[in-house]
Amino acid sequence: MLLNDLLKKENNNLDLFRLIAAFMVIYAHAYPLLPTPGKQDPLLTITWFEDIGGLAVKIFFFLSGLLVTNSLLIKKNIITFIISRLFRIYPALITLLIITTFIIGPLFSSLSFYDYYTSPLTHIYFFNNLILKTAYFLPGVFVHNPYPLFNGSLWTLPFEATCYILLSVFFLLGGFRFKGMIILIFIILVIDTIYNNHLVITWYANGNHRETLLAPSFSFGCLLAVYKHYIKINLWIVLASFSLFVIFGHSAYNFYFFYLCVFISILYISSLKFIIKVKFSADISYGVYLWAFPIQQIIILEFPQYNLLFNQIISMIIASIAGLLSWYCIEKNSICLGKYINKKLQLTKTIR
Repeated sequence: MLLNDLLKKENNNLDLFRLIAAFMVIYAHAYPLLPTPGKQDPLLTITWFEDIGGLAVKIFFFLSGLLVTNSLLIKKNIITFIISRLFRIYPALITLLIITTFIIGPLFSSLSFYDYYTSPLTHIYFFNNLILKTAYFLPGVFVHNPYPLFNGSLWTLPFEATCYILLSVFFLLGGFRFKGMIILIFIILVIDTIYNNHLVITWYANGNHRETLLAPSFSFGCLLAVYKHYIKINLWIVLASFSLFVIFGHSAYNFYFFYLCVFISILYISSLKFIIKVKFSADISYGVYLWAFPIQQIIILEFPQYNLLFNQIISMIIASIAGLLSWYCIEKNSICLGKYINKKLQLTKTIR
């Protein structure tokens, strides 16, 4: 199947893989949040270069690059793109920040309500995360947990927003008229990771794979979207990508082929008929991702006697409920509002 056809909503179930990725993050976060002797992330044990959570985030960025670029190429309207992104990300994030900072936070803080609400850390946490400048700590909250962060998942949002901004600039500069440019950018980003990020991208110059490969993952999704009319996704392509991983499995850059194999496999599996039949009406992956970390921390605080597996399973269940509430109460309506605003703007432009 051509990728162009696969990207049609009725021909894939990529939402399912975003949800799986959100659950993978919960599973992986349990290891540092609840350190257990003899227990380690199984993927990290096998590969030595990646854990399940890190892979999940790269899956998010790859799918995001693919889907938002495809949307931008179809609509060819930067205002529509920006409004759609804002109304997709911010309403759920603002709701999360208000509820967790001003309701949940004080309930689990060791400080009095007065000291909590008047603490500069409370306001720093709220406003910094609101402008996507990640802050992790709320005063007196989870201070006795093994890993005292309040919401360690928010760190990816500034990277995601930066990718959207750079994609918008690329579009405005007419970059999509020259398809070879996206290949060049992808190659530069990959080379940048090889040379310890001192060439182009300085936003993640610490050499941490968790961050350094986000931009290449996003740009690879963009690359596939640009060439969607020429790329076929089938079992042979999956086997070819797996073969490359096997061939270069012992090289210094085997992780590139590992991610390639995973990304291509996701596209192929998402297009299988029996997978498409498992579609859900609610897209809860973003809500699950946002709420999972504080939920895991609360479970650790309230049920310290229970083990790692208990935290992972219960957190997935509660985060799914939070994701459903976020979708039906906030996200679904905000997406519709964004579409309504875009429609009005298009109508106004037509009248003029």
